[in-house]
Amino acid sequence: MSDGDFERHPWISGGHFTDIDAQAAHLHGYDQQYQQLSGGPFEGRFRSFNFQNDLGIHFEVANRALAQTASTPPGRLSVCLLSAASEPCTLNAATFGLSNVALCPEQLVLEGKTSEGVKLCCMDISSQLLPDQGHDLRAVRVLADPARSHHLRDLVNSGVAALTRLEAISNYPAAVKEFKSSLGDLLWQMGLPDRDESVTRANRHTSARTMQVFRRAREYIHNGLADGISIVALCTTIGVSRRALESVFRSVIGTGPGNYIRALQLNQVRRDLLLSSGGDVSIGSIAARRGIWHWSRFSREYRLMFGELPSQTRRRQAVRRGTAAATA
Repeated sequence: MSDGDFERHPWISGGHFTDIDAQAAHLHGYDQQYQQLSGGPFEGRFRSFNFQNDLGIHFEVANRALAQTASTPPGRLSVCLLSAASEPCTLNAATFGLSNVALCPEQLVLEGKTSEGVKLCCMDISSQLLPDQGHDLRAVRVLADPARSHHLRDLVNSGVAALTRLEAISNYPAAVKEFKSSLGDLLWQMGLPDRDESVTRANRHTSARTMQVFRRAREYIHNGLADGISIVALCTTIGVSRRALESVFRSVIGTGPGNYIRALQLNQVRRDLLLSSGGDVSIGSIAARRGIWHWSRFSREYRLMFGELPSQTRRRQAVRRGTAAATA
């Protein structure tokens, strides 16, 4: 990313560093400290994507092995994963590789050794973005979860790439809110000690109570879809925990609230494409205004849902309009 890109995207910052202390200081508020462990001049890069005050995503590269330590500020959660394969690293005495994710709750310390050439992704997340404010996250954990670490890496990379391509993220608040909500919800799932057991314990509603919660949640989702849905705000508004919400949706419609929201978004995008008078607005912009930011997943899910790509829907509708105009 060039300096010109930084000027066009004021929410992105970064630089190249030849001093380890200067690079460590780029992550504000974490009292991050480096000690160089392998010989040779230091070179590093840092890129930060700051989504207002509740989410920062930072990518870091260093050419030397480093001893690193950082403490998570109050009200935050720090998350670390490798953005590419690396020589063995350690965090809090645990092996840290491509299939691992480190979660460090507020006022706790994460430290260890990173290898030469390591490519790290570190996230600074407000507890307000986590269901139940992350109350299940009470200790530093280095999780070995290949499937969900891959999912998290894809979610972060796709979200950053998609939102950077937009001319200004302030014009697409629904997409930004959905990205934050998806990230917080996935981290909540990863942090649960036993997700299946937790959902089972939460499923203690009577049928009447279950339907009441479901209908209130559905109404909230439908009314707020245009502005983007935060699962955290949804749980707070209707007064249930994230685990209870998952249980309610699965018992009523057989899928979780996140899948239900995505289905609604896909249907709204299809309606927009069918109503569109032409190709003056890109499909990506239409999708982003409906809260969709993961472009490759969007195309795949759209085709699975409707049997065609969104571009095919637009072309077919254009043909119909042209035929109707010619016969009028």
